[in-house]
Amino acid sequence: MKKSPVILFWLRLFIYFSVIALILIHPGISVSFDRISFAQWFIIIPLLAFIAFVSPQKHSFKKRCIAAVISLLFIVMWLGGFSLSSIQLFLAGIVSFILTYLLFNYPHWAKASALEPFFLAWVCLRLLALSRSSEDVAGQSMALTQFIFVWAIAVFLLDSFIIYLCLFPKSTGGAGKEGGLFALSALGLLVLVLVVLPLDFVRNSVIENLLPEGKPEMIKEGVEHGIPRDSDGDGRQNKNNENSENNRRPGRPTIPRGDDSRKQKLRGISEHNWQNKSSRNKGKKGKSEKGKGKSNEESEEEGEGQGHAKKSSSDNDNRQYMVMIVAADREPVYMADTYKGQLDPLEGFLSSPQEPLNKLSDQRFFTTWFDNEPEVDRGRERQEVIALSTLPRKYLPYRPVSIDPTILNENSGPLRYIHQVVSSTHLDDPLSLVVIPSRPLSSFEKNLLAPYMEISLYEADEKVFREYLNTVLEKWRKERKQILAKLTGQENPEEIFNPVNDYLEKIFALQTNFLTYKYNLDYTDDVTIDAIKDFVFDSMDGDCSQFSNTLALLGRLAGIPSRVVTGFLAAESMQTEAHIKGLFNLRNKIPFLQQFPLENLFLVTNLHHHSWTQFYIPDYGWLDFESTLFSIPPIGMGDFHGWDVVIPLINEQRVFSQLRKFPWLAVLRTAGIMAVLALVCAYALRYGRELALYLGVKRRGRAGARSLYLLLLARLSADGKPIKPADKTALEYAKLFPFTKTGEGENPHFKNFASIYTELRWREFKDSAQMDERFSLLEQEYHNILETTRQKGILGWFIRLISLRGLGYL
Repeated sequence: MKKSPVILFWLRLFIYFSVIALILIHPGISVSFDRISFAQWFIIIPLLAFIAFVSPQKHSFKKRCIAAVISLLFIVMWLGGFSLSSIQLFLAGIVSFILTYLLFNYPHWAKASALEPFFLAWVCLRLLALSRSSEDVAGQSMALTQFIFVWAIAVFLLDSFIIYLCLFPKSTGGAGKEGGLFALSALGLLVLVLVVLPLDFVRNSVIENLLPEGKPEMIKEGVEHGIPRDSDGDGRQNKNNENSENNRRPGRPTIPRGDDSRKQKLRGISEHNWQNKSSRNKGKKGKSEKGKGKSNEESEEEGEGQGHAKKSSSDNDNRQYMVMIVAADREPVYMADTYKGQLDPLEGFLSSPQEPLNKLSDQRFFTTWFDNEPEVDRGRERQEVIALSTLPRKYLPYRPVSIDPTILNENSGPLRYIHQVVSSTHLDDPLSLVVIPSRPLSSFEKNLLAPYMEISLYEADEKVFREYLNTVLEKWRKERKQILAKLTGQENPEEIFNPVNDYLEKIFALQTNFLTYKYNLDYTDDVTIDAIKDFVFDSMDGDCSQFSNTLALLGRLAGIPSRVVTGFLAAESMQTEAHIKGLFNLRNKIPFLQQFPLENLFLVTNLHHHSWTQFYIPDYGWLDFESTLFSIPPIGMGDFHGWDVVIPLINEQRVFSQLRKFPWLAVLRTAGIMAVLALVCAYALRYGRELALYLGVKRRGRAGARSLYLLLLARLSADGKPIKPADKTALEYAKLFPFTKTGEGENPHFKNFASIYTELRWREFKDSAQMDERFSLLEQEYHNILETTRQKGILGWFIRLISLRGLGYL
């Protein structure tokens, strides 16, 4: 029966897109397509298939090849040029082009296309497996799972039918063959469903028990049982009690902490209803007045939706939500994701396009990333930081030395993204360097740091800020003694240090100038130049973003390279009793956390989203400075240290898988298996080709002569003889290696073989007997050539056995 190739082609393309598009909408896919993968699956493969299919009457094979190459080159250049990823794109395009061309033009050479339905069905089954990766994903994808299960069967059968019609376009009366093919396919799928897939693969009964709403509930008292306490009851151990396993060390001051008397509560939301909150709540001042005059317990008992303690679904609720847990042996840990060094005259500090660190947060790694630049900064030490995060982005302390690939673990609740980094961090408070003599920037450093010293302000704005800077520095020179006495509590602060480091003196002056500025939680993200002017000259009241951007701008005006960094801050001074209770609760539920002592764990919430300033100090490099350190602490509900802490409630019955570092052994084992598989395929290709040529010789005649000639070349190459160049004849090729018996001259059997081969290929014979006679002589010369050129002994036999040089003729 006659089939229409056009219909078959478009049906095949439709099935392909229907399967690949499922990847875009499946909730179990946590990392979307990058540009390379998207171009490969959605542009190159279908485009090259279309070019290979276009009408051969209008477009020759040569024209289609040229169009395919030009298309590939254009797409690769559009994606950013040639790289290792370009090889992947070229291979995908070539396979798509060749397979489609053979399938619709030379189907007897396209038997490999029979594997296509299995590949598409495998993609569907992988998506089904992702539907069961966790209960929350299963709940989100229940209806989609049902569709994928049915569509996997339909795709396999329909694509098998299309491939069959393409492979046998001239079949007639093929009902029996087609019926048998579909019967075998259906039987194979039935066995797969009954044997391989679990009984509850499609319907996950567990998800029926999910809580319908995601409201924070009070966690039962007693979760703090076993947490060491000091006399203040804040969860930190007294210094005198050094024998406790979970001893919390005193932390370095970071964000100012108010004297809010509201006792924090620890709350929880089911892990299935957890929704990430990665930024600070943008509440308004005065929120602390809600519920005024009532105790916490009274406010909480007023009913759902009343009082600030119950607004869990609002962006203005007075609760902080867990974002990540950081494990580190030193604190504070400034977890950066964005470096802002470009100064815009209107918008203020913007992300630096020339800063390579900005690409690391979202970059995916298959193997560990290493920093290739040498370490020259003083006062630094390697520090390992591990983060269990609810966010896919990586947050990295400066300066990262090595970054392991992110582990996606569906067995640790919302804390499913685990990334590990080793950074070269500064050991002490950078302000302590004020007693270390400084040197000016070298010419090399000035050229390198020029983007971080640029002042691109409008003339009026620059004049205003410079006048303010001069006022601040003059005030510091006059009141330095009084300011230091107030900060240190000593009458003669000059005895502590004298002005030595010019850079640190200026930074100290700028930071202490914020002694009259108030820190609050009204996080607006407005860091434009107008907003900074309003903060500096009018309101004198702002969040960390206003403080850090102002400090960086004034520092740059003072001649110090500066930039603004955003990310999260993990610090002991920000761990309240509720935070430590939450850590204790989660540590008991998640085995991965149990390898770290409690004192090395920090619960980071959305209110710990932070902005700080980095200054470049000669010999010490970029250092993190806390711009809010000397500001007036917030009061009331403006102090988030008094806000309730919300953590996910991990299922008590959850079975956790053991997490390890990057599985090098598994990767090496996989690479070894792939190498062995590739070697097996290579030998199968070599011996399979020789077997095909040997069987082709049995046909005798012209085709048999051609097979015998190719078989001769394959046997000679396996024996160590050179590969025949395409531009040389058989006689010219024989001169590349000497005649074994005489050691010089040409092999006479080659001359006879070439002469007879030419006859058989191009001469017209009167009858088949004459051709068979000449073919017998050709076979005889074939054996003579092998006999006279073959290496003798066991070594020669072994070389012929393992040689893959014959693949050079493919």
